[in-house]
Amino acid sequence: MNQEKALKKSVINLYGLPSFGFQVMVNMEVFFFAAFLTDFALIPAALAGTVLMITSIFDIVWVPTAGVILDKSNMKWGRYRSWLLVGPPFAAIFFIMQFTKFGNPTMTAVLVSIGFIVSHLIWNVFYAAHIAMNNSMTTVREERISMSSNRGMFNAIGAIAFSYFGTTLINTFGAATTPALGYTLTTILGASIMIITYYTLFFLTKDYGFHGLAKPGGQKADKLSAKEMFGQIVVNPPLIGLMLAELGRYLGRFIIFGLAFYYFKYVIDNLAGLAFFFLGLNVVTFVGALLANPLAKKFGEKVTYMISLSLFVIALLIVWALPMNYTTFLIVMFIGYLGYGMPDALGPAMYGNTADYGEWKTGKNARGFVMSLISMPIKTAIFVRSVIITAILTSAGYIADMAPTEQLINGIKNGIALIPAIFIFFGLIVIFFLYKISPEKQAEMQAEIAARKKDQ
Repeated sequence: MNQEKALKKSVINLYGLPSFGFQVMVNMEVFFFAAFLTDFALIPAALAGTVLMITSIFDIVWVPTAGVILDKSNMKWGRYRSWLLVGPPFAAIFFIMQFTKFGNPTMTAVLVSIGFIVSHLIWNVFYAAHIAMNNSMTTVREERISMSSNRGMFNAIGAIAFSYFGTTLINTFGAATTPALGYTLTTILGASIMIITYYTLFFLTKDYGFHGLAKPGGQKADKLSAKEMFGQIVVNPPLIGLMLAELGRYLGRFIIFGLAFYYFKYVIDNLAGLAFFFLGLNVVTFVGALLANPLAKKFGEKVTYMISLSLFVIALLIVWALPMNYTTFLIVMFIGYLGYGMPDALGPAMYGNTADYGEWKTGKNARGFVMSLISMPIKTAIFVRSVIITAILTSAGYIADMAPTEQLINGIKNGIALIPAIFIFFGLIVIFFLYKISPEKQAEMQAEIAARKKDQ
């Protein structure tokens, strides 16, 4: 094994750069995938719904699958680092297929589905590899927190960049060619930016590819079976608690996003303000990531996470309980949304701590698998949110373009504020009881793990 080198400032400061590229690319899917299927690829609504359902199921299944692939691979540029080189180009090719029209609607639906399924499997692997490098390259807690916060900031900047330029690029390319090709060309540009950012980190980390890992052809004991990897979840209460807390946090976020249109149209009667609201939330996420770094170093990751969720819950309850105009709603939500942005920046560091816990508890390193699970709460929340939003609107008696009624207004307020607050409060409770990793406990575990390796 290589003698480990201290991380360069350039590595710490640009660790999150791939997250910028990833957000620039993936937001095409977040905002426009359904619209592309129905309005530009001209796939019938029922068939488009089938495509969305099938691909969503694969999207969830691929998360642990990618973790198994990652921990069973060991290419010559480092187990995790290698995927930054190998994965992005192939994911880009298949992702572009998602936004390409192929002849008749049925053929398009099939090939778009293949593009989605293959691209998501590949990117789940290199996405997890990038996350795992947060703590495979260093055991220094402060460096991990700095890189985790840095990733959160690049995430937010990527989302802001796409929200500002995405629609303009689609329309510009579409006007010069065809509307459907406008989506394809914008996707090609976003995917190219993604590849460049991952390759940048790959070359920056050439001295750190094998930190804490065997080189290719190394000890077989360094590799676990799939059964052993999944077993790491069962024996890891901090990991279970973190995943459940993140599920509550993401469910809250996606429900708010999904109901924002209805809140702005029917409750505060200012639909034009919706674009500024979404842009503001991305800016707040960046600020939250900026604040997370010093707060987590001073108070610890768990305490910072719990303070953040508490702030989010309080803000949502204020929105639910008090009458709001447009300006008041924005102020309260922007302050409260710091409670989303700070935990978002702590994810890699906290999942890294649970990977340490798993190795300390079992003596086996399943870091890549554990770090891949960072996506599981996101995918699950996306899958569940549509059911919850549909139930909220149905119970409120919603009909398109109806006149606002007291039942509708109260239902939308409950949906955008009270229900997300309940999910997020659930996350607050489970993180308190299950995530028992303090800075002191982390240092103790790392020392014991290092001592075991020295004795081997």
